[in-house]
Amino acid sequence: MADWFILRMPRSADATATWLIADAEGRPLAPVQGGSLEEAGGATTGRRVAVLVPGTDVLNLEVELPVRAGARAAQLVPFALEEQLATDVDTQHFAIAAAAVAGRTAVAVVTRSLMDDWLARLTSAGIAPELLCADAALMPHMVGHAVALLEGDTLSFSDGEDDARLTLSAPPGGLANALVIAFGEELPGTELLLHASPPDWQRRSAEVEAARPLLAELKVQLLGSGALPWLAAQLPAARPINLLQGAYARRTSLGAGWARWRVAAAFAAALLLLHAGSQLFSLWHLGRSARELDGAIAALAGPLVPAGTESVRRVLEPRLLEARAQGGRSGLLAALQVLSLAMTGVPGARIHALDFRDGALQLRVRAGDAQSLDRINQSLRAAGWQAQLTSGGADGDAYEGSIQLRGGGS
Repeated sequence: MADWFILRMPRSADATATWLIADAEGRPLAPVQGGSLEEAGGATTGRRVAVLVPGTDVLNLEVELPVRAGARAAQLVPFALEEQLATDVDTQHFAIAAAAVAGRTAVAVVTRSLMDDWLARLTSAGIAPELLCADAALMPHMVGHAVALLEGDTLSFSDGEDDARLTLSAPPGGLANALVIAFGEELPGTELLLHASPPDWQRRSAEVEAARPLLAELKVQLLGSGALPWLAAQLPAARPINLLQGAYARRTSLGAGWARWRVAAAFAAALLLLHAGSQLFSLWHLGRSARELDGAIAALAGPLVPAGTESVRRVLEPRLLEARAQGGRSGLLAALQVLSLAMTGVPGARIHALDFRDGALQLRVRAGDAQSLDRINQSLRAAGWQAQLTSGGADGDAYEGSIQLRGGGS
């Protein structure tokens, strides 16, 4: 699977963004980096992109929806939450969790103007996220414990009971009030695991320690590399609400797909053109060879091919077929075939010489006696051929003679 490029969205255009490249399991592949969004955009190529927006800008609520709401859920949520919002629902964007818990569905609410601003800045920097969520949405869920992240003047919570997320403003001196707002009457029984960077801990440690009596238990975990690597480690198992829904849903972009596959597509197109070119060259070469062959045949055929004939083959092929049919009993191959059959009936007979000229086969045959030569001659005649023993005489202990053989139709 592709590596992750995880970006924390800066609050303003002139603020510094931070990002981290992690493998598919959320393990960092390089230290956290910082810079402008344009600088970050250059490192997204070939990687899955997750953008974390400030949790203070995202309101997390719950709503009870009909069991079979299905696709209508997005239409029902604004009306179901209208009384809980102080602003017009038409100015808000609602993103719904993929699954309900105990019959209630989590909803993330953010103003449309913020969504438009975030996406405009990301697009301008060449960043196309597949996940856009609140940073607090990546905080781990621990059964029986509440998890908190202290960053600057904000305090984010992950409740261990129902996996709810909450981000509150907690400026210096406001930590205790933030805890009361987050847990209410359950605060005395809450076991809290607080995460903070070393600089934030040095700045707020006294205030944190002063709030310890308010809780059943308080443990502090320092994040030496900051919050981003810690949040990135939760990404594979997290269930964040992706804000890219509805009108902001991530479209299957042909341009994005082309950017990923353009090199492979270029190679494929080059191979296709090369194959087509080689086939066209082969066809051209075969055509030229055919024309050269026709010319050579025409030169050999002479008067058999009229001047200006486009296809020599069409003219000569019928004549060749006709000649083959007529020469079935007069050609060399037919003569040799019938001679072979005749020779098998005379053991010891041998051919010493043969000559085929003007449709006649002249041969000298050596056999044991004159009767053997005559037997060969008679076998040829019996097969329908014109055979004539033209001469013969004794040659030592054998007899040698000449036979002329022609087809029966000659």
